Amino acid sequence: MSAAAAYRYRTHLPWIGHRFVAPKVDEYVCPMHPEVRQATPGTCPLCGMDLVKESTLAPAAADTHADPAAHAPSAAPPDARAPLQLDLRKRQLIGVRLVAAERSRMSDDVRAVGTVQFDETRYRDVNIRVEGYVRTLFVNATGVPVTAGQPLFTLYAPELIATQQEYLLALRTRDQAATSAIADARGYAERLAEAAKQRLAVWDLPAAELAALEQSRTPRETITISAPASGVVVEKRVVEGMRVMPGESLFRLADVSSVWVEADIYERDLRAVRRGARASVTVDAYPGEVFPAAVALILPSLAPETRTAKVRFVLGNRGGRLRPGMFANVALTAQAREVITVPTDAVIDTGTARFVFVSQGDGYFEPRQIDTGQRGDGRIEVVTGLAEGDRVAGAAAFFIDSESQLRAAMLGYTPAPAGEGATGDPGAAGAATSRYAITLRTDPDPPRNGDNMFVVAVKDPEGRPVTDAGVAVLLYMAPMPSMNMPAMKSEVTLLHNADGEYHGHGRFTMAGRWDAIVTVTRNGRAVGSYSVGVTAR
Repeated sequence: MSAAAAYRYRTHLPWIGHRFVAPKVDEYVCPMHPEVRQATPGTCPLCGMDLVKESTLAPAAADTHADPAAHAPSAAPPDARAPLQLDLRKRQLIGVRLVAAERSRMSDDVRAVGTVQFDETRYRDVNIRVEGYVRTLFVNATGVPVTAGQPLFTLYAPELIATQQEYLLALRTRDQAATSAIADARGYAERLAEAAKQRLAVWDLPAAELAALEQSRTPRETITISAPASGVVVEKRVVEGMRVMPGESLFRLADVSSVWVEADIYERDLRAVRRGARASVTVDAYPGEVFPAAVALILPSLAPETRTAKVRFVLGNRGGRLRPGMFANVALTAQAREVITVPTDAVIDTGTARFVFVSQGDGYFEPRQIDTGQRGDGRIEVVTGLAEGDRVAGAAAFFIDSESQLRAAMLGYTPAPAGEGATGDPGAAGAATSRYAITLRTDPDPPRNGDNMFVVAVKDPEGRPVTDAGVAVLLYMAPMPSMNMPAMKSEVTLLHNADGEYHGHGRFTMAGRWDAIVTVTRNGRAVGSYSVGVTAR
């Protein structure tokens, strides 16, 4: 090599560190035996398969020492779904059934579980207003039912005895002054007796006790304290011989003729709950019997752990058959609403989003994200995303969804933002995909292993040939791990020939079934897609 040639050689080589290295050459490799590689085309000596350029293989077959990021395909978003077309045979094979989004009446039925509780508005407390000692206890246990006026205990109160004596003395003075000629003396005696009587009444001495005292004119050593209302003793804080003080709570009574049911209502169901709404309550103790109830209160707080709110129902309890602590099932039906609904099996729920596949005719399906509401009778409310009459895949939606995700993954598909469709309308990108008529054929037909001519015809929604589009065909073969064969793909760009037909040469690197996905773009925006399975021989 001359000095000039050596200089040119050194100056045209990339510099790495302190030495020169030759640029890497794209080698030809066997898809099934990656260890077989050479610098020129040929066939594999082990299996006879055509060698392909290493750059056309998926990263699994690439050089393990290469930078993985250099070969990483552009991944579609987790919820990406691409429009797709299914021929009649495939639709019949997987059992596709089209149903219309229709307007129907749906009621917000709410079902919840709760517990029976005492009605807190019907509690009564028993206490006294004078210091004393409990002599005899007539009700000595909780859970005992009592009626209004029933004796609870007797009380010995020295101060109360002294006041009785004062009252009796005032009565005798009043009787003596009744014959007096002095009017002021008669009035004074009357006022003195009335004041003593009022003092006894302030200490809750029953009217019957006052009448008996006035009749017998003998002070009573003990007085009887009776139940102020009917109910059940739920608390008892007194025993015989106990010293009690004014205001001290001795008994608590609960009226069980009316009870509460407090149920946990999920956050999403709260919109159907209104104060005063009617509900039905059932308990396991009385199968088949329904207790009418009404919403009395919706508590203002929400439990962060369960995302539920307490809702209080009030209901009658004739005979006291509903016992606090019982589990209760609550059913509440709100007024029916006119909503758009589809069958539940038409909705694909990913956990973060919900999709349906809208039919655009001729086997084209557009994935569309929707917002859903209530469910009932095998149907689900569609809040946004569908209009009445839209036809969706109501059966086999799972299979269509799998195919749509596969297409999106192969194409690196990213849905257009809302309102940025081909026609400028929300969701128009998917609609345009289905309205464009796209056909694909190969020359020869069927295609062969090796070079082939691809011909794509494109017509707009009015049936006119499209002459200004960008057309590409993606050829994809799924990996076969059992044969140690990675996925293979190649892309063919087609040019317009005449009358809306686009031609281009592409190569099948091996015989077998391939997926051919045609994408059509206009003004840099996807307006149509078409996919079909082809078999290279």
